[in-house]
Amino acid sequence: MSIDPRLQSLFARAEQVFDRDAFVHGVMTHIDRRRHRLLLAWGALAIFAIAGIALLASPVFTALSMATNLLPVSLVDVETRWLQQLLAPVNSVAAAIAIGVLGIRRFYRWIFG
Repeated sequence: MSIDPRLQSLFARAEQVFDRDAFVHGVMTHIDRRRHRLLLAWGALAIFAIAGIALLASPVFTALSMATNLLPVSLVDVETRWLQQLLAPVNSVAAAIAIGVLGIRRFYRWIFG
């Protein structure tokens, strides 16, 4: 029974002694490079996020201010004071938005189970 020479060469290469320190150094260098790239990417993302927040801060605060002024507005004017107070929780823009969102949520659950 003869042994294949290619198989013998594979086994011969497998028996070679490798330098452990060089291997560990190569792996650690690769890890350090990846960590450095990752930190650079997160740093750039943070800078862009801060710049975006700084540019959008004024419009966002303006929109929030408009929303807080609009949400408590009554949908229907009620002349009787006690009826106005009784209907206050459902007679506002905020209540209409909340009911709309709940309706959309229920429809979504009905469709997608």
